[in-house]
Amino acid sequence: MDLSRSLSRRAHPVLVAAAGLAVLAAGHMTGSWVLANAEPRRSEWLLLAKEREKAAAAAADLQSLRDLKAEDVARLKASLAGLTDSRRAAFEAGLALQEEKRLLEKQWEIMTTYLLIDLPERKIHLMRGDQSLKSFALSYSSAALGGLVAPLPQAVWIVSKERFAHPERGVSEQKDGQLQYEPPQVGTSVRANALGEFVMFFTGGLVLHGPARNLADHAAFPHHCAGLPLAAAKKLYLETFIGTKLVFKKTPGP
Repeated sequence: MDLSRSLSRRAHPVLVAAAGLAVLAAGHMTGSWVLANAEPRRSEWLLLAKEREKAAAAAADLQSLRDLKAEDVARLKASLAGLTDSRRAAFEAGLALQEEKRLLEKQWEIMTTYLLIDLPERKIHLMRGDQSLKSFALSYSSAALGGLVAPLPQAVWIVSKERFAHPERGVSEQKDGQLQYEPPQVGTSVRANALGEFVMFFTGGLVLHGPARNLADHAAFPHHCAGLPLAAAKKLYLETFIGTKLVFKKTPGP
C-alpha cells in the first residue's frame, strides 16, 4: 500500500494511463494473435480427431477381420484334422478289405485245390477246379504195405503233414473199457526210415512221401503208399493244405 502510494505520488497520471493503455493494447494484441493462430490449429485438431475416428473404425474392422480369419483358420485346422482321421480310417478300412480279400482268395484256393491220382498213367495232378496246375510222375502205384488190408475209399483228405517223419508215435486203444497206451519207442527210427521227408497223411491210411530211406522198414510200415520223387514230394507238400482232398481218377468200365 505504501509502495503504490509512493509510486502514485512520483508518476504523472498521464503516464500511468498511457502505461495502462499500453498494457491493455498488448494484451489485446496477444489475445488476437493467439486467437488468429489457434483457429488453424483447431481446424487441424478437428481434422486429426476425424482421422483418429476413421483410424479407430479401420482398426476395429481389421480386428474383426482378424477374428474372422482366426475362426476360419481354426475351422480349417479342425476340418484338416477330421480329414486326416477320415483318410486314416479309409486307409485302415482299405487294408482290412485287402486282408479280407486275401484271406477269401486263400480260402477259395484251399477249397478248390485238390489232388488227382491217375493210376494207369502213374501220375498225380495238382488240380484247381477242372484245370491241372502241375503233374508229377509216381515212383510206383498205390499199394497196401505192412499188412494193411482195408481198401482205400475213392476220396481221402490230408489230416496232417510232417517235414520229416522222425518222431515215433505212441499207440493207444480202448480194451475192456480201459485205455491201453504204448509210449513211443525211443531210439528207434523205423518211421523215419520208412517215410523219409515231406510226408502227407490222408484219411484211409494213405501216405504220400518222398523216397524211403530203408526199403525193408518202408515195406513193413502199415499204410497205403503212392511213392513220389523227392522234388515232387516237396512241391506237393508246399502247395497243399490240411484238408486238401485227393481223389482217384475213375477208369472207364469194360
